[in-house]
Amino acid sequence: MRLTRGGWKAGTVELELLREGESVNGLLRNKIQVIQAVKGYRVSEDAVILMRFAAPRPGELILDAGSGCGAIAFGLAVAEPTATVVGLEVQETLCNRAARGARLNKLASRVFIVRGDLRVADRFFRPGLFDAVVCNPPYHEAGKGLTNPLAEKALARHQLMMPVGELFRVSALLLKPGGRIALIYPGSRADYLKEIVKETGFDPSRMLWIHPRMGTGASLLCLEAGRSGERKGFSEDALFLYDSANARTKEAQAILEGEELWPVTAGSQRCGEDNGG
Repeated sequence: MRLTRGGWKAGTVELELLREGESVNGLLRNKIQVIQAVKGYRVSEDAVILMRFAAPRPGELILDAGSGCGAIAFGLAVAEPTATVVGLEVQETLCNRAARGARLNKLASRVFIVRGDLRVADRFFRPGLFDAVVCNPPYHEAGKGLTNPLAEKALARHQLMMPVGELFRVSALLLKPGGRIALIYPGSRADYLKEIVKETGFDPSRMLWIHPRMGTGASLLCLEAGRSGERKGFSEDALFLYDSANARTKEAQAILEGEELWPVTAGSQRCGEDNGG
């Protein structure tokens, strides 16, 4: 993508959608594009894996909690053309990028960006509104490890404003009966996560253990949970990102490229308003 006096070439992105210090990057082989800070928060592979794991269903209303620049919200909306996604983000700059990203991906009629604090989301979303909550939460507890001086990275990596216990507590209020929550979390904290799930009245329904390579322990865990007493089964699986020769496994490559689940043009609609971007 290159800049000319007339704007971006080849119809990639209108110049008005991009601001100084930002870049536009394609995910899932350019099935979606995200507007990111060159030196701030950047989308990781974890988010793409969670998009696939969350598996949106027809007609669902989904909350992307801690939406960042909107990558997960866009991926879910493209994966299921009849789904509507609300991206909740506390940082104004990231909200702005996500709103512009919805326009860029022609998803502004089905992806809505809201600025707000997840910890009090039950004050501005009515109870039982959502079919699913999806979240790629900060992995590090507040006060542990070095905190990045860049606010975007600090809030994305440390649970300064989104403790995982609060995520489940608020989700319990916002989910419809039969609703579910899906998130990705460090595999080393699996026991802690299971305790939170139980304490907040949820039961696991699916788990995906993510291993850096064959022969190693799981570094990440994708977990789906429903309210206690509503679970209709349980499944557990594993994903290996690299094989013993240090090459991407076919399964990981398919997920990262958005094969099968994401048709290239699914859900593309004419944009609505900028949502404040």
